Amino acid sequence: MSEIVLWLVFILTAFSSVQTAKYVPNWKKQACELPTSRKSHYICTDDGEVKCLPGWTGDLCDVPICRAGCDPMQGYCTQPGQCTCKLGYYGEKCDKCITLPGCQHGYCNTSFECNCKPGWDGIFCSEPICRNDCSGTRGYCDVPGECKCRLGWSGKTCKECQVLPGCVHGYCNKPLECKCLPGYTGILCQIPICSQSCHKERGYCLKPGKCRCKVGWWGNNCEKCYPYPGCEHGFCRRPWECNCEKGWGGMLCNEKLNYCENNPDICQNGSKCISLTREDGNYRCLCREGTFGVNCEKSKFNMTAGKPTFKPTVKTTTVVTTIEYVNFTNEIITSTPSVDNQENETENKTEKTPSKL
Repeated sequence: MSEIVLWLVFILTAFSSVQTAKYVPNWKKQACELPTSRKSHYICTDDGEVKCLPGWTGDLCDVPICRAGCDPMQGYCTQPGQCTCKLGYYGEKCDKCITLPGCQHGYCNTSFECNCKPGWDGIFCSEPICRNDCSGTRGYCDVPGECKCRLGWSGKTCKECQVLPGCVHGYCNKPLECKCLPGYTGILCQIPICSQSCHKERGYCLKPGKCRCKVGWWGNNCEKCYPYPGCEHGFCRRPWECNCEKGWGGMLCNEKLNYCENNPDICQNGSKCISLTREDGNYRCLCREGTFGVNCEKSKFNMTAGKPTFKPTVKTTTVVTTIEYVNFTNEIITSTPSVDNQENETENKTEKTPSKL
């Protein structure tokens, strides 16, 4: 038992002596034994210890101490006080990441990420997220929450078709259509359909089923014309006309044509009397064949016993009488009756009577 105790005492004493003696590694002894070079970042103390110069650390003082706060995972340095960022990071302390190139509305937690901000989508976060009820095919948006309609569509959610631009009284079942409402027609449904009886040329309308007359026309269906203002005994076929009724003349049909009635013997030799206006001479005589003169008072025949006879060996020619008369429009119309010229050589035995007009 005593021997065991002695051995234990010996072992403890040897261990304590080893602990009191400082252990110096061989690499340290060699580092201090060899002369220091210019690239060395340490000095050796008198007791053979390696002491690093300021800004350096490590067993051989070959590790530079980076700038304070430099991220140890995202930055590094080759000289003391520096902070060089690794690929994908930036900043004085290399604590900021670089997003994926092309990322527009996104951010990153690690390098080359593109996490979209609210309202944006897509690989580069460049696609805005439109309003929830916005049609995906008929609408689009430039900023989040918006809903713009594509060509041919309209409405808050772009689910309604858009009529053809300029469509006045129409609707659509598909984009850029213009189907007319009842009572309208035309490419842009801008023309109202007038009442069926309204004259197509003389009338028009501003509302369907109505009939308004153009200037110079009147009546329910614009079938009547306005005569010339002041026209008394005349009528019109077109606006502002004054076509005189029978027995009337003048610009305003206000002059009674009764000269022949009041002067029945003015035209002689059985000629016909035509009453005219005072401006045209009051009357005109339409002479029978063989008579002439203002009142047809002259004759180329010898009147015997009420019957005209030709003189012997007298060469006669049928007279072509030009007649001027007034129609209902107060226009003087010249009429030349078609009478064949006859050339007769008569002798004492030949006898002719004048032909009637």
